[in-house]
Amino acid sequence: MYAISVFVFLCLFFGKIEHGNCQVQQMLNKLVCIEHNECGACLSAASHCRWCADINYNSGAPRCNDDESLANTGCSQTLIQRPEKPVWEVVENNSLQDMSPNSLENVVQIQPQRVHLSLKPRETQTIQFSYRPAKNYPLDLYYLMDLTWSMKDDKETLVSLRDDLPILLKNLTDNFRLGFGSFAEKPLMPFISTDARRLANPCSVEEEACEATYSYKHHLSLTNQINEFIEHVNSSSVTANLDNAEAQLDALVQVIACGDKIGWAEHSRKIVILLSDGLMHTAGDGKLGGATKKNDDQCHLDDKGYYSDAATYDYPSVAQLYRLLEKYKVNVIFAVTESVKDHYDSLNQLLEDFTYVAKLESDSSNILKLVKTGYEDIVSVVDFHDDSDQGPVKIKYFTDCGVKDSPMKEETRCTGVEYGMTLNYEARVTLEACPEFRSFKQTIRIAESQLGQDALTLEVDIQCGCACSSQVQERTPMCSINSHFVCGVCQCNKGWSGPSCDCAIGNENESAELMAQCREPNATRSIACSGAGECMCGECECDYGFTGRYCQCKTCDVSLENSLECGGVGRGVCVCGQCACTEGWSGSACDCTDRNDTCIAPAGTDVCSGHGDCVCGRCECDVADESGAKYSGMFCESCATCDNPLCARAEPCVACHLNASCTDTCTIGSVNYTVIEMIGTTVTDMTSCFLRLEEEGLECEYKYTYSPESSGVEISISSKECYTPTSARIMTNGLIIMGCVIAIGLIVILFIKCAQVFSDRRAYAKFVKEAQESRKNMQELNPLYISPISEFRLPDSFPRDKSD
Repeated sequence: MYAISVFVFLCLFFGKIEHGNCQVQQMLNKLVCIEHNECGACLSAASHCRWCADINYNSGAPRCNDDESLANTGCSQTLIQRPEKPVWEVVENNSLQDMSPNSLENVVQIQPQRVHLSLKPRETQTIQFSYRPAKNYPLDLYYLMDLTWSMKDDKETLVSLRDDLPILLKNLTDNFRLGFGSFAEKPLMPFISTDARRLANPCSVEEEACEATYSYKHHLSLTNQINEFIEHVNSSSVTANLDNAEAQLDALVQVIACGDKIGWAEHSRKIVILLSDGLMHTAGDGKLGGATKKNDDQCHLDDKGYYSDAATYDYPSVAQLYRLLEKYKVNVIFAVTESVKDHYDSLNQLLEDFTYVAKLESDSSNILKLVKTGYEDIVSVVDFHDDSDQGPVKIKYFTDCGVKDSPMKEETRCTGVEYGMTLNYEARVTLEACPEFRSFKQTIRIAESQLGQDALTLEVDIQCGCACSSQVQERTPMCSINSHFVCGVCQCNKGWSGPSCDCAIGNENESAELMAQCREPNATRSIACSGAGECMCGECECDYGFTGRYCQCKTCDVSLENSLECGGVGRGVCVCGQCACTEGWSGSACDCTDRNDTCIAPAGTDVCSGHGDCVCGRCECDVADESGAKYSGMFCESCATCDNPLCARAEPCVACHLNASCTDTCTIGSVNYTVIEMIGTTVTDMTSCFLRLEEEGLECEYKYTYSPESSGVEISISSKECYTPTSARIMTNGLIIMGCVIAIGLIVILFIKCAQVFSDRRAYAKFVKEAQESRKNMQELNPLYISPISEFRLPDSFPRDKSD
């Protein structure tokens, strides 16, 4: 065995052997089997591993091997243990159906209802199911009212809604029932006054009479008689306490736990509407008054409907309330006043799956509106849970949330669900590894979290054992006292280990003989468990990340696609830290397919359109031109300077879909095209196609992408832009240009005219100024005028008398 192991790994490391080398693959197949010494572990190792349960089989050869090897080494064909046949059966599959009048038996909200399947280690099965909320599903609505003194007016408001209440509920569902209860406070000090007068009449300070303080009182079981409900509300009496916190949680636990007294129906949507203007006490507060026992989540109502053990049990915790709401599938609407709404918002964050908080007016005048909005908010949410945590099976959910042609997303919770919507789900059920090597059944219940009455039940056969395991012989001369005979070999009883099953686990003595069993023969380093584990009674318990009989192997890579070792069943098996991939798969985790059909474009023939190589089922594109730019697209069908042939092939189906002249699926040649509209979403695909169509006088451009599916090609229309057609745009642009030219000409003419006027005005002003200057210098005399007066002057040198 060890020689084979060494040879295989040397070949893989030095030889660069092709993947299709049959001889190496056969040795890998043997190696993954022969190291196992139990039947269950053998059959779980790989699909080709077989176990020889023949008591007379040659002890020198491995009992775990492939069919051919076991037959060649003398194992009887009738005693060769083989993997069980896979199981897949839809046991119950009733069609979805709304409620029939006066009958609940025919209501079906989930389809199918029961599936029987099998799982092997590293195997995933996909179960498709649908969910549709049934119309007129029964509603059980229980009013739980704070009847302390401050809520006196609110009770009267509720009584005044005698006529409006049934109309509102009829609009929600034809099948409804109402119940009524009230709460106040634990009748203990310091929550109430212990004065004798105040005990009998807590409202004596208000000079009015009221009922003695109580924690919770059930007034009316669920009924469809509105008048009876109003009468019980009207006849109820208020009470009082000292602090501003009440016993809401005490009351809620009793309402939920006392199902037979409240009258909850098995098939109904159960809603409690809690009206209050006060805060709430939680676990621990009751100890102040002497209620020291932890709340037991049980019903404690006496014959008169009072919570009889309020003074004994403490208030429940929020965690206790959550578990009860989840167990009994009850929803709570907290209708509270503005002053305490923040307190209940914080509570709602912890109980989000089952509660709704709304603002209540001081006189409760908007109570009907709150009932309607709260009910619609609760029924618009669909969330699926399961109980698979009780076993080794894990489940992932994918859904379209009722949106037609929407892709499946990993999600359990859908919002905005309306009556008539069908939600499609996929449950991917996986068994990563065998918890123990035996076959057993696990029953998983997948149910809607707020109702829980309708469910999909999965009956899962965990195929981790052998048929011969059921034929155990506890005592046989062949086996030691601490072992039993099973499947042709002696196996140690639980708690015992070692070659002779004489070492008690947890109390082992590390003798040289036992330690030798933990050392790999012929290894260069004789370290127990290869230094990667602990030797326990001659067997290695490996550290995380290591495996093998001597912890000599590392664990194999996990596929990123499905989170399974070596890709899971059908892709490969782990052989001492190396994935041995089956035909058609390669890569370190066997997540690289050798098929190239996914690289061939629809209706095409060339791999990657002749412009690239198919690697792991995807195209790696070549360089398109000297600039270094590459071909693009899923099939390397596009480049910056070439047309996309796939766009042209898909155009007729896209146009047909947009014109509503065909169904969502059309066929061109041998290819089916499915068109879905996802306008407004972000397209991650780098290759997009464009289609231009005329719609209502506008030219619209649609952007879409394509992706190949098993049934054909899926076309996703991601955007739409509309504008005026080309001819109209040319005419419009021409008119705009002409208008612009005319406007510019007018502006130029106006500018020239303004310049001329400005120039003329400047010239005229200059003329006027010169004329004025001329008149001033000439004193306004005509230069041709000759004066009749003669004037003579003596020369300045002529002597003059002093008298002159």
